[in-house]
Amino acid sequence: MCGIFGHTNLDQESIASSHEALHTLTHRGPDSWHHEIKDSVYLGHRRLSILDLSENGRQPMVAQGVYLTVNGEIYNYLSLRENLIRDHGVNFFSDSDSEVLLHGYIHWGIDRLLDRIDGMFGLAIYDQNKKTVLLARDHAGIKPLYYSLNKRNFSWASELKALEHFYGKNALTVDTTAIYDFMTYLYIPCPKTMYNEVRKLEPGTYLTYDLKTQTSETTRYWSLKEQNSNFSSSNYQDYIKSSLHTAVSEQLVSDVPVGFFLSGGVDSSIVCYEASTCLKTIATFSIGHVDKESDESPFAKQVAETIGSLHQSMNFSQKIANENFSLIKEFYDEPFADVSALPTNEVCKLARQKVTVVLTGDGGDELFGGYQHYEKANWVFATQRKNTTWLRPFLTAIKTYAPHRYIAKKAQRYEVKTITDPMEKWAKIKGGLLKTDIFKRKWAKVHSIPTNYDDYWYYRQNDNPELTPRTRAQYIDFNTYMHDSVLTKVDRASMAVALETRVPFLSKKMINAAWAVPESERYLEGELKGILKKTYNTVLPKEVLYRKKQGFGIGRIHKKDKLYDRTKNLPKQILSKLFPQILKTDSLGK
Repeated sequence: MCGIFGHTNLDQESIASSHEALHTLTHRGPDSWHHEIKDSVYLGHRRLSILDLSENGRQPMVAQGVYLTVNGEIYNYLSLRENLIRDHGVNFFSDSDSEVLLHGYIHWGIDRLLDRIDGMFGLAIYDQNKKTVLLARDHAGIKPLYYSLNKRNFSWASELKALEHFYGKNALTVDTTAIYDFMTYLYIPCPKTMYNEVRKLEPGTYLTYDLKTQTSETTRYWSLKEQNSNFSSSNYQDYIKSSLHTAVSEQLVSDVPVGFFLSGGVDSSIVCYEASTCLKTIATFSIGHVDKESDESPFAKQVAETIGSLHQSMNFSQKIANENFSLIKEFYDEPFADVSALPTNEVCKLARQKVTVVLTGDGGDELFGGYQHYEKANWVFATQRKNTTWLRPFLTAIKTYAPHRYIAKKAQRYEVKTITDPMEKWAKIKGGLLKTDIFKRKWAKVHSIPTNYDDYWYYRQNDNPELTPRTRAQYIDFNTYMHDSVLTKVDRASMAVALETRVPFLSKKMINAAWAVPESERYLEGELKGILKKTYNTVLPKEVLYRKKQGFGIGRIHKKDKLYDRTKNLPKQILSKLFPQILKTDSLGK
């Protein structure tokens, strides 16, 4: 796992600033750094050594006029390496997966390479022969990649902070629609960032930049699709177990110590169990909470005892949350409202004392239907209500100007019943602010956001109405919330301490397996993640598998001598406390 930064149109005056921008990513790659300059193209790499710890594994890697930098891991690289040796006579000088990408591109081209590899990555290739720069991001969006295309140059980086440093914040302008979207989604949706001049590369896509014409083209190479299958119920369970075992075993490959996050939930428990069947002993890490109602550590301990892992845990507290709240800006560079990033970072710090790589259970909820809000999917996508939208302006006025809070709450509760747009219902369930929210309306007015702006464009863009309601909800989450919130949270919180996190549930084979399972099997016996629970209920404690799902909240945010309820208006709190420069000195900032 590493950090990459690069750009075109390099001149002598910008070499120092290029190095400085690269070094803003030192936390992602503290072991070493290198760079290459060719045809005024700068390619920089900060290395976290995972495979082939020798100098042979360093980047940028070069062969036949092709230069490669990559942040990530390719899990099936050994079989691809054998193919390249057998079919093309490639002589490898390292044992790294990165060199497989380099020669794979040379001999197969970008489309066939991306079709064959299974892993997580954000990569940049400069092809001197074609005078093109290629950027590619993994199929599920596990690893990040940002880019900027302007008259001065084309640039890219693993995190936004590197581009901020390179251009200078004064050269970047705030995208006011992106901040507005943040209030809706609690993250800035891909491909937007908080700046007009910078974009995120979308998952499952690659971008080609032509140095001669200074034009770019984006190509989608992977998308989520339902798979055909005709298994019986028991065979579905065998198929899922076999696929997950293969994914876990493949992701154990490493030249540094590997551990496992164990939350006490279904997904991480299953990953840890499968790992325990591959290794003699495994190290597991969890985080509890001093608030017993939020504490899942007893369940993690129960699983650890069942599988015989060497288990370590720590407790998270409100004091830690208060002291570390500002880290959200440091980690994410732009508004981001999943404050469970703070306990995630704490368990990452705990694990990093012993290991350099961990496997997690992320992705299981989206693939197998683990979120409780999937039980409301029929209300969102299937229920037809009498059209009472004409009442909404009156209810909005009441909740805005009501002299008593009780009346305002009543109006807000009835307002929900007037919603007919499925995407607005989904936004409500996901916790974002609706179009009628006072703060959002003020922002829209101050920044001249059109009244016909579609607040829910991102959900609508990633919707598939042909699917059944619960599967449709999973599809939207997979293509939006999962990579923009869940995976982003874990990537930044872990890479802040140079810890690589791997996600077996999101291997290509595991995704295909999950989407080959009919909805009736996925929710077997009426249970969220029913097929997973049934598959593993003989080897894991039923108390763990069948308990109600818990989230990891951090309660309230402390500032000076006041406590602020984070659930009251989290987007406003994130902006006012961490990004005050965004808010104007008018009523928005008060």
